[in-house]
Amino acid sequence: MPNISTSHQRNKTPDDTGNPDERPGLSPEEARAVAHPSRRRITEALGAATGGLTVSELAERVELHPNAVRQHLEVLQRAGVVVKAPSPPTGRRGRPSARYALAAPHGVAAVGHRELVRLLLELVRRAGTDEDGVEAFGWEQGRRLVGDDADVDDLTAAFAGLGFAPEEVTSAAGRRAGERDVRLRACPFKDAVLAPGGHLICALHRGLVRGALERVDYDAELSIFEPKHPVTAGCRVLVTGLEPR
Repeated sequence: MPNISTSHQRNKTPDDTGNPDERPGLSPEEARAVAHPSRRRITEALGAATGGLTVSELAERVELHPNAVRQHLEVLQRAGVVVKAPSPPTGRRGRPSARYALAAPHGVAAVGHRELVRLLLELVRRAGTDEDGVEAFGWEQGRRLVGDDADVDDLTAAFAGLGFAPEEVTSAAGRRAGERDVRLRACPFKDAVLAPGGHLICALHRGLVRGALERVDYDAELSIFEPKHPVTAGCRVLVTGLEPR
């Protein structure tokens, strides 16, 4: 594994503040909303669907009356578990039916998965794996994240698929210098990052980036990996040493 230069700083995450108001796992509102068996079935149906579902489609899949589905969706909306948007225009008269989807970015990490990540993080902590060990593991796995002949766009797409909502903000001068400057606009694992030992999640992510980047361009370097508060997101990833664009 390549040595980490001094520019790869070990930035600590907000869990180091010890804020007692930062609760791990599901929020109380989310937990109460999803605890109901029918609402759990609705979230599972939405998690398995692409492009969201209408009330009638949900009613058919979970075998409930549409009015009951509407009531459960209202509870899930208030808790922030699902979002509603109009269906694409069909050309027919009348208002398009609303479609519902999980609020998690790209449908990644359905509601219960965040708690599983938190539990796995606690297991890693109890096993005594330190930050360097977690990053090294991430580096190994990152090399499998992209395929052969992948380019930096494939790396960005891979992290979009994981739910980080990457946005490139590279300047014209940066592109000419072979840089790729990206902001991660969402943190799909924010509850785990806010839990005790949450900085290990960021270490794993840093390792994933480094491992995948090595497959993309061996001469490229992860110059900056700057975590931000997981609720507001905006983590910065700056890659240098790429072919000028």
